[in-house]
Amino acid sequence: MGKRIDKSFNTIFSSLYPNFDQEEIKNSKKYFDFIIENFPDRSEIIQLKGFFFIFSFGLRKLFIKDSNIPEFVKNLQSSNLSILRKLGSGITALFGLSTARSLDGEGSVYKYLDYPIYKNTTINKKDVSIPKSIEVAVIGSGSGGGVAANILQEKYEVGIFEKGSYGNGETNNETFGYHNFYDTNGIQQTRGYKVLLLAGMGIGGGTSVNWTTSLRTPDKILDEWDSLTGQNKYFNSSEFKSSMDYICKELNVDVENNRVPQKEVKLAEGIELNDLSYKIIPRNTSNADCTESGFSTFGRYDESINSTNKIWFSEDKFEPENVFSDTNIKSLDIANGKATHINVENSGVLHKVAVDKVILAAGSLNTPKILLDSGYKNKQLGHNLKLHPVSGVAGKFSEEQKPWAGTMQGIYSDDNLFRKDNYGYLLEGLPMHPSLFFPFFPNNNDKFDDFIESYKYWSGGIVLTSDTSSGSIINKNPQHLWDYNLNDFDHNNLMHGMESLVRANYLAGAEEIMVATSPTMHWKKSSNEDIEEFLNKMKAVKNEPFRMLLGSAHQMGTARMNPDPNLGVTDLNGKVHGLDNVFIVDSSVFPRCSGVNPMITIQSTSHFLTSKI
Repeated sequence: MGKRIDKSFNTIFSSLYPNFDQEEIKNSKKYFDFIIENFPDRSEIIQLKGFFFIFSFGLRKLFIKDSNIPEFVKNLQSSNLSILRKLGSGITALFGLSTARSLDGEGSVYKYLDYPIYKNTTINKKDVSIPKSIEVAVIGSGSGGGVAANILQEKYEVGIFEKGSYGNGETNNETFGYHNFYDTNGIQQTRGYKVLLLAGMGIGGGTSVNWTTSLRTPDKILDEWDSLTGQNKYFNSSEFKSSMDYICKELNVDVENNRVPQKEVKLAEGIELNDLSYKIIPRNTSNADCTESGFSTFGRYDESINSTNKIWFSEDKFEPENVFSDTNIKSLDIANGKATHINVENSGVLHKVAVDKVILAAGSLNTPKILLDSGYKNKQLGHNLKLHPVSGVAGKFSEEQKPWAGTMQGIYSDDNLFRKDNYGYLLEGLPMHPSLFFPFFPNNNDKFDDFIESYKYWSGGIVLTSDTSSGSIINKNPQHLWDYNLNDFDHNNLMHGMESLVRANYLAGAEEIMVATSPTMHWKKSSNEDIEEFLNKMKAVKNEPFRMLLGSAHQMGTARMNPDPNLGVTDLNGKVHGLDNVFIVDSSVFPRCSGVNPMITIQSTSHFLTSKI
C-alpha cells in the first residue's frame, strides 16, 4: 500500500502545486508521511489511506483526468455528503501543511518568500533526577502551574513536572517550533467539526509560545461564572480583582508595550470605516521593542516577553533542580480519597513519586486525561470543552503588508463581544506565518508561484467566538481524542464576525479577499463581482462539519468548578471532589469560556485559588 500512497500523493500534489520540482515534492512528501505516522486520529488516517489506495489505480483516469484534479478536490469540499467534505478538506489542509513544513525545518514554499529564516538548532534536553518523594507536585508549567508553584514554594517543597523541554531561543523555524513546543506536534484536530487544536508544551507552557495578548476578564463573564456556580460576588469580587491586578502588575501588562504593526494598519482602518472601534492590545512584555516577537511562537526566545518561567519560577525565586522537564505524568495513584503517588515517565523509564499534594495544571486537554487514566470518576470530567473557535479572513493590498512581521497581535475590537445573551466574538489581528497562511488560505490559483510571490501583500484577521457549544473526550485511538460540534447560535456569531472582517478589508481597499471556508471563497476586485453578492454567498454557508476551517488555541472547561459534584469536577477552591489533596488551577475549571484570550484569566484564577491552599 505504501507505493500506491506515494503514487497518489505525487499525482495529486503535482496537480495542486504544478510549479514544484521533484525535490520540492519529495520534501513535502516527507512531511506528509510524518502526519500520516503521528496524527492522533488513526481512523481518519485509515480513511485517507484507503482513498489514496483506490485513487492510485489507472481506472480512475476514465473519470478524473490529472488536469481536473484541483476541480475534483474542490467538488469533494463542496459535497453535500459529510464524509466527502471531510476527505476534501483533509486533503487540502494536509497538503497545505506539507508545503509550509518539512522534516528539515524549511518548507518548500520558503524559496519563494522574503521571509527571515534563522538557523535551526536542536533542543538541549536537561538531565533530571526524579525524586522519590516531593511535598507538592505541580503538573504543568504554564499559566496555572507557574503561578501556583510561585505561591506554594513559600510554604512547601515544590516540584514542577513539565512534559516539554526548555526553549533554546535560537530559531524561528516553524516546523521545529511545532514539533518541540506544541502538544501532538500542532496537528491534533477534533472529531465532529474539524477544529485544529494548538496547545503549548514546554517550560513556561503556552506563555512561552502564545501571542502575548493580555486581556482582563470582563465583569460580565465573572458575573456569569457566579451565576453558573450559584454564587454572589465570588468571582466578580474585590478578592478576584485583586488577584487580576497583581498578575497584570507582575507581568507588566500595558498597551504602551504594543504598536500597530504594518500588517494590521489596513485592518484597523477598515474596522473604523465599518462603524466599529478598535483598541490596542495590552501585552505582557517589558517594552515595545520586540519587533520580531512574531517568531517567539515558534521558540525564538524574546527576553522582553514575561512568560511564567521568567516571572514565577525563575532561578532567583525557585530551586532550578526542582523543575523537571521532559516528564510525562501518566496517572495518579489514588487510595482512600487521596493521591498517594504520581507516575512519571522520563526517558522511557516510569518513576513513582510519593506526594502530599498534587496541583494539576496540564491544560484543558491533558488535565482530564490524567484524572481519567487514574481511575477517577465524575460525570462532568472531560466534558464541557470550550474552544473559542476561530476562523479568518485575509485581504490582499497594493502595499506590502509582510503578514509575518512585527508584534504578533496589535489590535482588537470587542464591539460585539456580548452580541447576544453575553456571547459574541472578538475581532483580532492575525500573524500569518506560512504554516498558518497556507493551510487556512490554500492556493486556488493555477500558478502557485505567483500566489506565493503575492504573499507579502496579504493581511489577515480572525474572529474569536465565545462558544456556547461544548465538546467532550471520547476514546483512545491510540490516545484520547476530542469531539466538538458547533451549534447554530455560535455559527451565526462566527459568520457575523466573518462578515465584519470582509467588509473591513473591502472598505480598506483590498484588491482580493479570501475567506477560510472549505473550499476557499475568493473575491477579486478585478472580477467586478459585487461585494454584497459575495457576502450573500458567504452568509449562505451552512452550519455543517467541514464547511469552515476552524482553529483553537484556547481550550477550557473540561473539569469545570461547581460546589455540586454532579455539576462540576472541583469545588470553588479548585479541590477535586472526593480527593482531599488534588487541586486544579488551569483553564479546565472555567464554568464557561473566558470570552477573551484567557492567559490573564488563567493566571488570575490560579492566584485566586492557590492562595486558599
